[in-house]
Amino acid sequence: MASKNKQVAEGKLTSDEIMTGSTSSAVMGVNPWSTPNDALQTAFDSVLGKPRKKLTFEALHWGTQFEVDIVEEALKRLNLKDYKTSFDKGFTHKDVPMAVSLDATAAGNGETIISDYDKGIVCYSENIKLEGPGIIEAKLTSHEAEMELPLYRGRIQLQMAMEIMGCNWGAVAVLHRGIKMITHVFEKDEELINDIKISAIDFDRRVQKFRENEETEWYDFTTARSASKVFDQASEDTVDLSDMENDIQTIQESRDDIKDLEQTIDVTSARVMARMGDSKYGNAGRFKVVWGEINYRAMPEKLVPAKEARTIRVTKLRIKDA
Repeated sequence: MASKNKQVAEGKLTSDEIMTGSTSSAVMGVNPWSTPNDALQTAFDSVLGKPRKKLTFEALHWGTQFEVDIVEEALKRLNLKDYKTSFDKGFTHKDVPMAVSLDATAAGNGETIISDYDKGIVCYSENIKLEGPGIIEAKLTSHEAEMELPLYRGRIQLQMAMEIMGCNWGAVAVLHRGIKMITHVFEKDEELINDIKISAIDFDRRVQKFRENEETEWYDFTTARSASKVFDQASEDTVDLSDMENDIQTIQESRDDIKDLEQTIDVTSARVMARMGDSKYGNAGRFKVVWGEINYRAMPEKLVPAKEARTIRVTKLRIKDA
């Protein structure tokens, strides 16, 4: 029997102090928009009692609005009728510090399913049997339809949910650009689940260390932006970087190389443009060249809205010879 007492997504029902379905891809370093340290900072804030930041971006709004619709369409295509979309709580693993909020669970019909591209069904194993309870995750994206589901688009989250809920099959239904739905069907992936557990245990270790004495053990920083987000306020202290002189030299020499390359591109482009004149297209052996235009519409004058004063940490180091 279908449970329809939820019209929109329930949102995050799990603690920020452990790895959850929504933070798992960030913690494991495969999320393009969020880093492991972003998730760790959120966990630290939770330990300190700071309120969770409210997310209000447009994609989240529509994902919330259409979650149940996406689930129901996926179940229809999978020929499943008995499902649940309302839970009122998150679910935590009995042994490992990790938890998930569920979009939907469904009772299997005992049928074996194979990929059916006309229905937008992609199976990641041959002859998956929809037996016993399963997990359904719903996603909405502006990305073009993809037949290979990225790890960050619900794949890790699904395996976590399957492990926590004791299910052997699950699906991630993705509505692309509001016009194309692909339902990705999986069996339990023990290798990926093992990696997830290792990540969850390590994440919890770092959080517990902070809880005990506010000691921060950050993940390795891989971008200047991620470092600037964590160390977002500068003191007047001076730190000894003698052991990093080669790193500083690498930054400086690389900037010089970039500057030289940009100058080469600019000078060479000017030479080609002079040859093309007012022509839009050019042929150069195996290359086709387009020197196009950009049209700007007339725009009314705008007043810049007021902003509160704030300080942010820059993402570029200033370096000069001592």
